[in-house]
Amino acid sequence: MEERKGLEASNLKNAKILALGIVGLIAVIAITKIIIAQGEFTYVISNSENWEDVYSAMLYASLEKAGSDFLVSTKHGSILLNSINKKNDIRVISSKKSPFVINYADLIKDKGFKDADELILDNPNLELIEELPEINNFIVVGNSYGYSAIAVAPYAVITNSWVFLADRANIDEIDSILSERDVNNLLIYGFVDREVRETLSKYNPEIINTGDRFKDNIGIVKKFLEIKPTQQVLLTNGEFIEKEIMSGTSPILFTGKENVPEQIKEYIQSSDIEVGVLIGADLVGAATNIRRSTGISVIVKFARGARVPAGTIAAVEGLDLFYLPVPIMDLELDSAKYNRATSQLEVTYKSNSNIPIYFKGTLTPVTASGKQTKIGDVEPVFIAPNDFKTVSYSDVDFTDEKISLEVFTLYGETPSSLEKILEKKIDVDVVNVIDRCEIDIESVKYTKSRKEFSVKVLNPGSIDCWVDVELSDVIIDGVEKTIGSEGSVKILAGKKGKIVIRQEMTEEDLKENHFVNVIAYYGERENGLVKILKGKYELKVESISFATLSLIILALIVLVAVIVLIFLFIKKKREDEW
Repeated sequence: MEERKGLEASNLKNAKILALGIVGLIAVIAITKIIIAQGEFTYVISNSENWEDVYSAMLYASLEKAGSDFLVSTKHGSILLNSINKKNDIRVISSKKSPFVINYADLIKDKGFKDADELILDNPNLELIEELPEINNFIVVGNSYGYSAIAVAPYAVITNSWVFLADRANIDEIDSILSERDVNNLLIYGFVDREVRETLSKYNPEIINTGDRFKDNIGIVKKFLEIKPTQQVLLTNGEFIEKEIMSGTSPILFTGKENVPEQIKEYIQSSDIEVGVLIGADLVGAATNIRRSTGISVIVKFARGARVPAGTIAAVEGLDLFYLPVPIMDLELDSAKYNRATSQLEVTYKSNSNIPIYFKGTLTPVTASGKQTKIGDVEPVFIAPNDFKTVSYSDVDFTDEKISLEVFTLYGETPSSLEKILEKKIDVDVVNVIDRCEIDIESVKYTKSRKEFSVKVLNPGSIDCWVDVELSDVIIDGVEKTIGSEGSVKILAGKKGKIVIRQEMTEEDLKENHFVNVIAYYGERENGLVKILKGKYELKVESISFATLSLIILALIVLVAVIVLIFLFIKKKREDEW
């Protein structure tokens, strides 16, 4: 009996061992399948119409040391595969909402590739980081425009950092991800929403934000070169994604769109940079300026071999570029007038931009007799979005009736980043006008509930006046900025008017701006504000506007009246019942 019990116990033990072995084998097989399906790939292809998805997939590939490409159209899905070695194991990062190609992994397999899997994601920027559990360095940039993301890409690759594209809507989710990691380094680069900065402050981040994207760019290039010294940089304008830009092989230096900003020229001249590789044929003009002004060699990468053979001649095709959202910066010359009554040349510009910009003109008036002279702006001039700005040049003496004007004006989003060029020749109209407008600025206040400045202007004269207002050197998020009204306002003779400038200000901002510098441009002609009034005024802060307060009081009066009427109605009804 005891031997039988011992045999049964031995059999039971062996069965348990066998069962555990089977379970273990199943687990190993399952884990192996996961590793094969999720870990082993040599190439990443982004399949999305969204630039944030493309950027995230390309960065993911670089951090995983895999090759990468991205689609730019549905047709591109087949063409792209002609340039990729079929021995690659492909991972497709597809957008759940906006892919170029549906079931792209199946198409890749049908083309004879070794293997392909597909991750279909809602938000690759927030989801792909889960595929990189070893990452503990992070960079946070704003997601409104792509400039900042492009600038930090090489630095992110060499420091093994993930780049979050943040705003006030997703910062809580980003914070949740960071809270589960042992964050070693966190860099906030460029402009981000105030809520982003406040939420991330607990991680003691390093911040690069001068208010000028070219100065910020130089800052991140210097950090790159401290880790990986090189004498070669990539030159681009930050407006598109391209494979080499995302590789991390060289730092990226912004050239500007047409003109090269002075700070970029000065940095190159003071650095050890010897070679610039220009990405994109559209920037050849800016690259030529760099070569001439700094002396470095410039190589232009503007095309690649054709992936679809056509004829016997080896053709080329353009680079694959995925364009990013960028602010609209467009300046045009509206008119040029010579006012004999004041001996002033009046040049009026029109901004078609959706952001405030600055411009600085060099003007060459040419008379019928061939006389030429040079005049221009000493400092950059501010102009609000979709607004006009007239710049007057005094003590200009022309006797000829026929005058033309050659205009060469640089412009950009900050006074030190004049990257675009307006070049035009225009006939000058001769006028004889005495502008009789006079104005006074009575007060400046900020209304918290409306998130706006209002400048009260008095017109004491007998002539209606048009007025446009700027507030210069306003400290917002710790950076001095100029803000302006959206177009000029007509102030009737002998009346007062209010000019509004919309701008969100925090309590910290308001504490930094007890006084504000006001510049008022005014005149009889709406598009010819040739007179200027400047002054420094105390800023009055109003928590709630008079109009809003009046509405609240009116609402309370109505509420009390309704309550009284209801009370009288109930009282009368009870009296009738008696």
